[in-house]
Amino acid sequence: MSKSVSPLPISNQRSPSTPLTSFQVSDQASSVTNTHEGPGSVNDRTSVVEQRSQVPAAPTVFYIDKQRLGRDCVSKQLAAHLLEWTIESASSIYDLQRNDIRGRQTSLVILNTHGASVHSAEVAKEMAMIAEAAPGSPLVILSDLDDPAEVLLASRLGVRGYLPASLPLPQAIGAIRLVGGGGTYIPACILLASSLRQPTEPSRPTDKRGNPIEFSRRQQQVLGLLQHGKQNKIIAYELGMRESTVKVHIRHIMRKLNARNRTQVVLLTNGANNVYTVACAA
Repeated sequence: MSKSVSPLPISNQRSPSTPLTSFQVSDQASSVTNTHEGPGSVNDRTSVVEQRSQVPAAPTVFYIDKQRLGRDCVSKQLAAHLLEWTIESASSIYDLQRNDIRGRQTSLVILNTHGASVHSAEVAKEMAMIAEAAPGSPLVILSDLDDPAEVLLASRLGVRGYLPASLPLPQAIGAIRLVGGGGTYIPACILLASSLRQPTEPSRPTDKRGNPIEFSRRQQQVLGLLQHGKQNKIIAYELGMRESTVKVHIRHIMRKLNARNRTQVVLLTNGANNVYTVACAA
C-alpha cells in the first residue's frame, strides 16, 4: 500500500524578523568588504570624501546693482569671463548681509552706482556698509559718470578700481583681475582728461582738516618728476641721488597724502602739478 507524501509547507508570510529591504548583506560579507584595501573599498571611499572636503571653495566676487536687468546681464558676463571666481549678485548690500558674507572668502565687491555720484548720501552709505560687511575686501565702482572729479573722490574714499560704463568689456575684465590681484585701476581716459584739465589757480592738496600738505624741497622735486610718469631710477639719475632714497621720498609723500600707490599720488596732486614743477625748477 503506497504511502502519501505530504507537500512541504510554503508560506507567503514574511518573517517578522526579516527587514523590508531590496538586498540583504550578511555581517560576515560586510566585514570582508570593510577590511580589504584598494579602489572601491570603504577606506578608499572615505579618503575620497576627505579629499573633497579639503578642497577650498572658490573665492567670491559680489556684484551689487539695484537694476534687475543690468544686474542679470552683467553677472552673466562676469561669470563667463571670470571662471576662477564665483559670481554672486544682489540688489543691495542688505541682501549680502542677510547671507552673512563675513564668513565667505570675498575677493572683491563691485558696486554699480549708475548715474549717482560717490559723493551722494545713498552711495556713501552703501560704501560704508560694504566696508563693514566685507572688511579688507577691495571695492570696485562701476559708474555711468566718467568725470575725473568722481574718480579722484572715489580714490580718496578708498576705492581700488573705477570702471566707466563706456569701458570695453575686455578692459573691464582685466581691470577687475588687476584689483583682485592687489592692484589699483584707474582708466587711462580719466587720467588723460585729468592731465589736460587746466585749473584757474593751482592749489596744493590738503589734509582731512583742510590744511595744505607741505613737502620738503627734495620731495617736491621727486613729486614733480613723478607727475611726468618717470621711473624711480630715472628720477634718481636726474636728481643725483640713490634709487633707495627716491623710494624713501615716495613713501613719505604717500604717507602724507594717505595714498596707496603712485597712481593715487599723481591723482591727488594733479591740481598742484604746476606748483611743484615751478618749485623743482627754482
